[in-house]
Amino acid sequence: MLLVHRDEELGHLKAALAECSGIRSRTIVVEGGVGCGKSALLAAFAEYAAEAGTTVLGARGMGADAETHMTVLDQLRVQLPSGIQPEEAAADPAWHLSDALRALSRQGPVVIYVDDAQDTDQASLFGLFQAAGRVPRTLLVFAESLHLPHRDPVIKTELLRQSDSLRIRLGPLDKKGVAEMIDGRIGGWHAGTVVDRIHRISAGNPLLLRALIEECSGRDDAGADAVTEPQPMEGGMYGQAVLTCLYRSGGVALQLGHILAVLGEAATRELLARVSGRPSAQLDRHIQALRGAGIIDGLSYRHQAARATVLADMAPAVREGLHRTAATALYEAGLPSPVVATQLLFGRCGAEPWQRVILRHAAEEALTEDDAGRAIDLLELALENSPDDEQRIEILLRLSLITWRVDPAAVESRYLPELIASMQAGRLSPAAVSALVRLLIAHGRIEDALEALHQQHGAPEAESEITPDVAWMWVRYGFHALEFPDEAPVRAPGAAPDGADARVPGVPRLKSSAETLLTHDPREWVSAAENFLKVTPLTDSTVGPLCSAIKALLFADCLDSAWHWCEQLVKEAQRRRCPGWAAVFAVIQGMVAVRQGSLADALSCIELAQSVLPERTWSVLVCGAHAVLSVIYTEMGALEEATRLFDLPVPADWEKSIYWLGYLRARGCLRLATDRPHAALSDFLRIGKIARRLGIDYPLMVSWCTDAAEAWIRLNEPEQASELLAQQEGKKLPSNGRSRGIALRLKAALAPVADRPRLLGQAVELLHDTGDRLELAKTFADLADAHESAGSPNRADIARRRAWHLARECGAQPLCRRLERDGRIGALAARERSVLKDEEPTAPAPGKVTRAERRVAELAARGHSNREISQRLNITISTVEQHLTRVYQKLHISRRDQIPVGL
Repeated sequence: MLLVHRDEELGHLKAALAECSGIRSRTIVVEGGVGCGKSALLAAFAEYAAEAGTTVLGARGMGADAETHMTVLDQLRVQLPSGIQPEEAAADPAWHLSDALRALSRQGPVVIYVDDAQDTDQASLFGLFQAAGRVPRTLLVFAESLHLPHRDPVIKTELLRQSDSLRIRLGPLDKKGVAEMIDGRIGGWHAGTVVDRIHRISAGNPLLLRALIEECSGRDDAGADAVTEPQPMEGGMYGQAVLTCLYRSGGVALQLGHILAVLGEAATRELLARVSGRPSAQLDRHIQALRGAGIIDGLSYRHQAARATVLADMAPAVREGLHRTAATALYEAGLPSPVVATQLLFGRCGAEPWQRVILRHAAEEALTEDDAGRAIDLLELALENSPDDEQRIEILLRLSLITWRVDPAAVESRYLPELIASMQAGRLSPAAVSALVRLLIAHGRIEDALEALHQQHGAPEAESEITPDVAWMWVRYGFHALEFPDEAPVRAPGAAPDGADARVPGVPRLKSSAETLLTHDPREWVSAAENFLKVTPLTDSTVGPLCSAIKALLFADCLDSAWHWCEQLVKEAQRRRCPGWAAVFAVIQGMVAVRQGSLADALSCIELAQSVLPERTWSVLVCGAHAVLSVIYTEMGALEEATRLFDLPVPADWEKSIYWLGYLRARGCLRLATDRPHAALSDFLRIGKIARRLGIDYPLMVSWCTDAAEAWIRLNEPEQASELLAQQEGKKLPSNGRSRGIALRLKAALAPVADRPRLLGQAVELLHDTGDRLELAKTFADLADAHESAGSPNRADIARRRAWHLARECGAQPLCRRLERDGRIGALAARERSVLKDEEPTAPAPGKVTRAERRVAELAARGHSNREISQRLNITISTVEQHLTRVYQKLHISRRDQIPVGL
């Protein structure tokens, strides 16, 4: 038997046995905490005594549930040798045992040990003392657990009263003993940090130590047995050993262990007394017993695995009842809301008004730690126990905002239906309606938002300090998604003009707001959006306005700024463990990346959003993600993947969301790429129809005219295409540089061959400033064809090279393949690769471009904007402009597309 670090204690027992070899008798009491090795010590001593020829008899205390009161004497009598048994049993069992012991003692010393003496009944103990007291050369060894109550109170006193007695205290193993235990069971050397941690978790209790070693043993890198870094699990061997110690410590100690597991770090002596209903003085002894056994340190379990195992061992009803009792005790003791709420949560109780208040306060506390999951759980419990009144509406609204942090789709399915139903039934207060409007807009539920606005009977409130027009720009953009009957609307005097449908509540008023915004200098609302993004923190109430501001930057072709803010907000959302927010901003970031021509980056953004929004949720945000992803796949040439996205069913809510126009446009672009221009045209014209009905048919917001014009060109209908382009050009409100550049590219396709290079050159200049490299690549490709048709092969090669570089950087494989059909692109690409090598010309000729000017000119020729060049070369935009001006002067050119191939 493995007995570690008990040589001194075993030596005392051996010495006492030697003293009993004469006529002397001894009594020894071995005491220690539960699991501290008392039984192991007795077994090792019994083995030693038996090997020495000593008669050994052993028994164990059976506790109060024993069937008889003489169990110890009975256990000893049945072990007597057959030759010692009297022919007739004595009337008094003690005299019977005494006679047998006297006969045995004539042959040599007799060892009688009783384990778990605290569970021995008084009659058995007195009988044993009576029998052994008459017999010389007898060694009595009793093992009892410290601090645990005795079955009969007089037992401990009787053990103390025995003359010539010795008490041996078994303490926990120290670190040296722990190391010896590890070496004895596994073998080999182990790091001191591992020994320290095992000692700290087990407190040196041999039973817990053995269980921990077994649970944490494994193989090292060399394949030898080793004890790894101890990480016990719930229900593992260590946890089960803790449970064994609890059950062996008695009913009160077991109840105390359950309460300690329920209270956790909140446990105090006063709270233990409150929850258990027992006086503190009675509990102190059992607390000492649990500490002596190494189960707890102070009033806490030494490892969470032990606490979790104890909790799991309790019957669910018992555990929930303890949590409820603990919640009341903690509340009455004045502990903080989060501590009380933990007990309410595990006890599933929130029916009392004070309990719901605690749950709501604790939820807000959890949000300060960015623990949205806990806040949701607390508010869900409060909601379950709230009556159908104003308080329930408040909780629903708050739950919706918080759940958006982690799962936007869950908001749509769990909370919005009840809120919308309450709004339609007129049960919402004006403040609740305002909150619901903002929530619906943020989730793309535009039709419901308009209905709520109609009930509000007033202008929507401004968000924080942002200019109202900027905050509502994204809202206005979202209103295009509604469907209306095909018949012409019946209008009353003073109804909304220009196609805005007055039957939709709020549309005329918001149309006027949009026109006011668009007639302002774009620099004003772009500046307002950037200032708002700089000063506004990311909170539940600012997610929507922040999206609005980024969308405003996207409309204004401020792509670098829009990307920067998306990137910052995605990172912040991830840092604060808000994947729902990250998904919302990632979808917008994907839109920005597509506009920049960074298809790989756009794909990463959408994959991030999809990791939060699986397709099966059918959230409207999934619609937006699908739209962007389809454009990415189409431009990259992954047409089968794009087609599969549109093979999926379309939920009805998608067609009422802010993302529906993007979905239609993406499908139309795929249909164009797969040579189905008629179907593509249907999608584009449908977008225009919806835009006109809602009064937002402005190129800045919805550029459906250029898409439809491209479809008409593919259908060889130039007149129809020209009409649409003229219609867009005649809009009374401005468009952005991107839409004008695309319109010029399509206009060039309809113009005489001689005019095409001029129109495409103008388009190139416009698109350079917008940062849309993909559209710029397409325009350069068309410019190459135009120069080729006009008989300028050198200019065609320059344009083709720039288009190819841009397309390759964007990852637009179909455009690359289109350009590579001309065999000269291979030679141009080889020459370009040699130019891009790190080696530079040693000394440029006088009057030619310098090394710095050449680097700027090369990047400009490849299609990079001035801002991108400044970031890439770490110089100011002003320096970039100055270098380009000098390059133009030295080379006698006036535009980027005229920069020659070999500088």
